Amino acid sequence: MEQLPQQLVNGIWQGAALALFAVGYTLVFGLLDIVNLAHGATYMWGAFFGFVCVTKLNWSLWLAIPAAMIGAGLLAILLDRLAFKPLRTLTRGGLVLWGGFLILLLGIVGKWDDPLKWTLIGAGAIIMLVGVVQDYLTKVPLQVRQVPHLAPMIASIGASIILISLSQGIFGAQVARFPPGTVSDEPIQLVSGAVIAPVQLLVLVIGVVLMLALNFLITRTQVGRAIRAIAFNERTSRLLGINVDFVIAQTFFLSGALAGAAGVLLGLAVRRIDATMGNDVELAGLTVIIVGGMGSIWGAVAAAFLVGMLRVLSVAYLDSSFRDAFVFGLLILVLLVRPSGLFGRGSSTRA
Repeated sequence: MEQLPQQLVNGIWQGAALALFAVGYTLVFGLLDIVNLAHGATYMWGAFFGFVCVTKLNWSLWLAIPAAMIGAGLLAILLDRLAFKPLRTLTRGGLVLWGGFLILLLGIVGKWDDPLKWTLIGAGAIIMLVGVVQDYLTKVPLQVRQVPHLAPMIASIGASIILISLSQGIFGAQVARFPPGTVSDEPIQLVSGAVIAPVQLLVLVIGVVLMLALNFLITRTQVGRAIRAIAFNERTSRLLGINVDFVIAQTFFLSGALAGAAGVLLGLAVRRIDATMGNDVELAGLTVIIVGGMGSIWGAVAAAFLVGMLRVLSVAYLDSSFRDAFVFGLLILVLLVRPSGLFGRGSSTRA
């Protein structure tokens, strides 16, 4: 028990990182009732965006983190426009966007000489931009569909595979790390028997600040009121004049930005960035939003700290090989006792 203060500190900062990731998950579910299984890939790309800013552009970490959040947020919007929105509403702009994406993909993965390769990539990017603008300006869609429940989940799995493959093609399969000295390694003494590394403190502080900022945005701003209105009833929101597609894009941006921040911070903390880094945290994040209650932001936050603490304590005092088994044991227990999750509520009160 002498190690308990240290293990509690470890559980808290890991819970903060997990909360950042899981809140993005639950934001999209609360709005659209879909489980976005490409969220882990967005998290991975956020880590690589931060890595490129620090190692290739020589930016400071304080610039790299917001840049990674913006990059991951824009990637999440693109993900919605390519994988999810065509399932809900098909437009000519969406078809143009898909055409541009296929040309871009052909340019990236094809074995072309340099002039042709960059011509394909540039042309694909321009056509995608035209498609996004055309899609946004569309007043009368080609088709409005009732989406089967499994379709978005399957689409997100496909999108995740594409994003991971693109990452492996661009950055390679080897593990990348932030340069030594990006954050000081000197531990900070908290209390007797407990220290915290500066990067762990950074994860905790930024995680808490971002979650408080998100709470302010959801509860006190016009954007937050629009998100909650759409979560309550999309059709009524349209009748009230809310630009539903724009609000959905904003929600995906928020979700991706939080995943990007989590990617950079955890990439720093665990000293590991690779194409498959999202797989482990994706399962933990999925557990968190189910235990906390699907669509409940503060439920996800509370469950993230609970799961983070359980993972740390099971490694410290039990068998580390059963760490994930204990987490899924908690998941099964919650589903048996309270199927809607610890803080689960009806759809009318989500988001």
